[in-house]
Amino acid sequence: MLHTEFIRHLESVCSEIENKPSKLRAYEKIYGGDINEAYRLAMTDSDYFIKINMADKLKMFQTEATSLKILADTNSFVIPKINQTGVFESQSYLLTSFILTLQDTSNAEDFAQNLAKLHQTTQAEFGLNFDNFIGELPQKNAPKKDWTDFYIENRLQFQLDIAKQQSKVPSDILKSFDKLFAKLPEIFPNEPPALLHGDLWKGNYFYNLQGKAVVFDPAIYYGHREMDLAMMRLFGGFDDKIFEIYQSLFPLEKGWQARVAIAQLYPLLVHANLFGDAYWDSIASVLKKYK
Repeated sequence: MLHTEFIRHLESVCSEIENKPSKLRAYEKIYGGDINEAYRLAMTDSDYFIKINMADKLKMFQTEATSLKILADTNSFVIPKINQTGVFESQSYLLTSFILTLQDTSNAEDFAQNLAKLHQTTQAEFGLNFDNFIGELPQKNAPKKDWTDFYIENRLQFQLDIAKQQSKVPSDILKSFDKLFAKLPEIFPNEPPALLHGDLWKGNYFYNLQGKAVVFDPAIYYGHREMDLAMMRLFGGFDDKIFEIYQSLFPLEKGWQARVAIAQLYPLLVHANLFGDAYWDSIASVLKKYK
């Protein structure tokens, strides 16, 4: 529940955004996220979406706002407009435009076209010029010229180090990762770095009232484009036609099917660190093929 002082603060923020007095008419809690509280704010003339966490999470919201702006600049997916990040008393927040959802619909062509366009946005190196977060875990983006080096050092090993600090990772899995690391240079084909959403699961997209795909909660970086596609397959929730149309627009290199599980190791490690030991069995089953 939003307390009175915070509501007054938000009314002041929205009044500045709209350049006229704006009062909160109503608000409703939005469910679905694991990390933040979220609400729809019905102000005098506009509706907003707000995510709230503790004050020390402000950097997480600031990097998310920057990431959303980078995605918006690609003119691919519909992206919520960033209105404000800030801190009030013990809480930090991210305020964006509220986009109405079109329920029970799919527009595979729109999604696939936007994903292909996003992935054709490139730069010289893998990584990003700032670190960000995946969930509430830090995501290291130090640039690398080689995808294998980036994936090992900034993705797999970085998450393994977090797990080791928490005494979570089984010792046999560490040995299996060492064997995989030795084989990784032979696995991924050489491709230019692609701008990725970075956390593209079914909870981070919907279609607006015009049937256009909207994405949010990104963990962007320039990486191998198969990472986004593998994440989409990990938990389901995407129309199979999306993958077919994407393949026709921006074909993947041969053997991509065999690489899906390798690309899924990163989100599986993230989930193991965030949500517990149940994910280690899935990780072990992938690694088993590379002993």
